[in-house]
Amino acid sequence: MQALCLNPSTKNLSLSYLFSKCGEFAFETAFAVAVVTLSNTSLLTIGIVYFFRYLPCVFFSPVGGWLADNCNKKRTLVLVELAKCGVALALFAVFEFSNASILIVIIISMAFTALDCLYAPTYRTYFFDVVDRGNLCSVNSGVQVIEDVSSILGPLVFSAIALLLGSSYTFIFFSTCLMASVLVLCALSHKPQQQVRKGFSGCSLVKRAAGSVKELRMANAQLFSVVLCTAICAVFATSVVRFILPASVLAEFQSEAAVGYVMSLLAAGTVFGGISYMKLIRRTTARSVPKYWTAYGVLFFMAAILLEVNVWGFLVVLFFVGFIGAFVDIAIVTNIQCLSKESEVGRNFSLYYFTAVLGDALSGLVASLLFTIVGSATFLGMTLMLLIAPLRWMLEDEDDEGQDRM
Repeated sequence: MQALCLNPSTKNLSLSYLFSKCGEFAFETAFAVAVVTLSNTSLLTIGIVYFFRYLPCVFFSPVGGWLADNCNKKRTLVLVELAKCGVALALFAVFEFSNASILIVIIISMAFTALDCLYAPTYRTYFFDVVDRGNLCSVNSGVQVIEDVSSILGPLVFSAIALLLGSSYTFIFFSTCLMASVLVLCALSHKPQQQVRKGFSGCSLVKRAAGSVKELRMANAQLFSVVLCTAICAVFATSVVRFILPASVLAEFQSEAAVGYVMSLLAAGTVFGGISYMKLIRRTTARSVPKYWTAYGVLFFMAAILLEVNVWGFLVVLFFVGFIGAFVDIAIVTNIQCLSKESEVGRNFSLYYFTAVLGDALSGLVASLLFTIVGSATFLGMTLMLLIAPLRWMLEDEDDEGQDRM
């Protein structure tokens, strides 16, 4: 956490991220509950909604990488946050003043995904301009803690708003948080030097992103394994966290507020994981990623079983799911930063988001397909596949592990 206070730029970036993520996690909980309610808890319909929600990543993730490498980062972050504010207000208007439909919700959520693809690479690469490479792991740990604290506060705020005003007012809270983020970003005094600007071509960016996957495999096998493993795991993890877990909790407890409490418990585990990472982990390697993904899958599968037999056991294990989830996130980001050339950080982050969010989109379809086969056992089935997904990388020879040190 101390690395986030190295200079005024890191402080402002951290505070802005806190506002933005606190609102976003409240938004995600409200969005999940809204979709579950609109679909009458049909995992088939919910999976289709999330599939279309993440489709814009195919085009906008490469664009986000181009923006991170070629445009003024401060301006990009401010404009994207303002656009997100507009999306949040549009969702509020849809749910509060009209009859919301699945189609309208899909369209608006796709806009949010597109904006998030523009935001993420720019934010992550900004730290390259304001801190030394040796401090990146510590910075990533601190950013993870901020995100995890926000993931506790956000669902709790949603629960309070749902009880006092109605869940749709969460979108107003989100827009307020985004405006606070914009005000902090405007105070950034550091103006990173820009590299030679490359021309923009949407089609060529998408083709280049697809070609970069093959190029990365040949030129940087370690980073390729991190990206590929994460993309495959995301196929199962995203639907579990985004809507299968909220739907299962809603069915079990029959309370929207309970969804917020359970998601906050999951987030509490990630906070402790983010705080503990630098104390428990001496080195971060490419091999670390599949190991943490496997532990994550094992614990989530245990939680799915316990939800059916022992609610208190489910809650305890879910806390540790969040704990290991923080390790996964920190290890992924640190590998991308440390295994990339400085001139390719933005591109590799956009490639990571391109593949990971594509996995997110496929996750909805996989969950829908599994629901048609196993019905109410979808939670168990998806967590079992999440457990299995990283085993290929776990079983690989570790002859080169000593070369992965950072």
